[in-house]
Amino acid sequence: MAFLLLAGTPAYLFAGESSSILGAEGYFAGALPPPGAHFINYLMYYHAGELKDNNGDKVPVDFKADVAAEVLRGIYISDIEILGANLGWHLIVPLVYMKMEIKEMSLDESRASIGDIDFSPFLLGWHSEFFHYVVGFDIIAPTGQYDKDYAVNIGCNHWTFEPAVAVSLIHPSGLSASVKLMYDIHTENSDNDLKTGQQLHFDYNAGYMIVDNFRLGVCGYYLIGLQDDELDGDKVSDSKEQVLAVGPSAMYSFNPGLHLIAKVQFETIAENRPEGTKGWLKVIYSF
Repeated sequence: MAFLLLAGTPAYLFAGESSSILGAEGYFAGALPPPGAHFINYLMYYHAGELKDNNGDKVPVDFKADVAAEVLRGIYISDIEILGANLGWHLIVPLVYMKMEIKEMSLDESRASIGDIDFSPFLLGWHSEFFHYVVGFDIIAPTGQYDKDYAVNIGCNHWTFEPAVAVSLIHPSGLSASVKLMYDIHTENSDNDLKTGQQLHFDYNAGYMIVDNFRLGVCGYYLIGLQDDELDGDKVSDSKEQVLAVGPSAMYSFNPGLHLIAKVQFETIAENRPEGTKGWLKVIYSF
């Protein structure tokens, strides 16, 4: 069953048939930047050497997956205020390469393509002395490469609707903490009649400024499936996914408009999905 769920998915994220990005956010996730144009470039590499079943046990196959992605995100924050919050929008475009091998199935496939594009019709950001808040709604469109006859696909061939809320604490002492909570509602993939169950996931980061402009911390993500998947309208029993990731993070601020973030996330307690390691290099630039 784990491989059935993996086949045909955008496995650079390994979240069922979901294009939601796991682990991308961290430092200051709840603090929208000031009005103006901003750009974030995420470089990600993921490697998994194990596939886990519904009980979290290793599936006895020789499995390998490697994924590299460059994710481009443009953000615009306006001067418009709604309920005391700044109004903004963003657009996320992933460029993805993926390779997967399963020797027992004589499977050795790779693909490269644009991924499923994520856009937000609104972001609302509030700011106080220490705390910052963001509420948003994302729509993930099926723009990525997909073929039901392939085991490896970059796109997932269905729409996803994702309300999100994020909170950040930024204290003058140098302490910071952030969490971004997302809820995924998936439509059906009409090519294979598979509908991924609704999922809840969050990214987190806690850090401290050890010297001027340089922060160290701990980061990660957690995903849990809240509903079983459906195939041809029937529930697929024991198909809910789970994974927890944790690892170190570092952030250097060259100036208020340029930041560099590096982090590594080690997955554990995975169910119905691969379990591996993900690395990120992230550049934030404000025009």
